[in-house]
Amino acid sequence: ENFEHAKACKQEGNELYNSHKIKPAIRKYHECLLYVRACQSKYDTAVNPLPVPVSSEIKEQLDRLKADCYNNLAACLLLQPDCNYSRVVTYCDNVLRIMPGNVKALFRKGVAHYHMGNYITARGYLNDAKRLRKTPDEEITKYIKMCNEATERPPSTQ
Repeated sequence: ENFEHAKACKQEGNELYNSHKIKPAIRKYHECLLYVRACQSKYDTAVNPLPVPVSSEIKEQLDRLKADCYNNLAACLLLQPDCNYSRVVTYCDNVLRIMPGNVKALFRKGVAHYHMGNYITARGYLNDAKRLRKTPDEEITKYIKMCNEATERPPSTQ
């Protein structure tokens, strides 16, 4: 039941995001994560002394839903004018713990690091995203170029 609610919340979040209703989408993705946690706590021996047996397929679906929500949250935050880039990095780390080669999470983490002024770190994540992506991506290339330009500039003297 919680799993179905989680999937519905993610779908609603996606629809809101596609309609450029970013803050309501963020709320839906957070709500989805709450349902995912409720599902996972039923199966977790650390939380529940009598856990319900879970198939690896269900665990995989829950992990994927969780990763998708964190990835979507990172995308939403990057569209905010007052973006919290360190939170974007945290959300991307959550995705990458579940799906280590996730190109979107690597890209978004690179973008966040770029905006925090961590150009060399950003370039590393962006190069990973570029390497793992099957086809060229203009946005990845653009940010790699911006990182290169930022690291070639002499530091400003004040």
